[in-house]
Amino acid sequence: MRSLSASELLEVWERGAREHPVDRALTLLSACCDESRQELANLSLGRRDARLLEIFQQLFGPSIEAFAQCPQCGERLEYRMSTRELILPQAAAEQPLVVEAEGVAFHLRLPNSLDLRAMSECSSAEAAQKLLLERCLEAEDKAGAIQKLPQSAMEKIASCMAAADPQAETLIDLTCCACRHGWQVVLDIENFLWVKISTLARRLLRDVHALARAYGWREHDILALSSVRRQAYLEMAGSWPTF
Repeated sequence: MRSLSASELLEVWERGAREHPVDRALTLLSACCDESRQELANLSLGRRDARLLEIFQQLFGPSIEAFAQCPQCGERLEYRMSTRELILPQAAAEQPLVVEAEGVAFHLRLPNSLDLRAMSECSSAEAAQKLLLERCLEAEDKAGAIQKLPQSAMEKIASCMAAADPQAETLIDLTCCACRHGWQVVLDIENFLWVKISTLARRLLRDVHALARAYGWREHDILALSSVRRQAYLEMAGSWPTF
């Protein structure tokens, strides 16, 4: 996992701004990891999200600050999460998953980014679930059997797949400080990471704008400065008298 320079971060932000969130996550991973985009797309969603948490930790530190609104009374709740605690241990290799439903043994792989992207085009949650199970089947000849399964059987298979890849859906337990109502929220690490990168990218552009006006420097040269030196020049530029 490698860090991003200021210019690389801006390139990632510029490309990701035009992409679907699933594709955007792959763009972030491609910039920081050595594997090809295809290899990263084939990672299980749990492994993908663990990598995104590592990128967040490397770029912005080990703490994620967030807020939520209590569904019971509407109170705003601010909370903090540790990336070190959120990253779950990963097995050395993903094990084959076999689930029996309605007398049929289904051999499945874990869902990946390509599956998630395909599901986003579905018109309903039920259609998305069926498509996911069909795509994750290791044996194509059993796709028809999936279509004939009752909803309870499909939910059983989906539940087993989720249990086999717990990092794919991280639930955060919250309690309202006003009414003591408890509920859970899903951690969308891609969104948290993207919001932070967008904020940092816009700050970098403001720095470039200010220093280019003050000194006439090129964007490439400004971004090549360390953050400490860039800030020092910004402070000096801001102290200049205006005529």
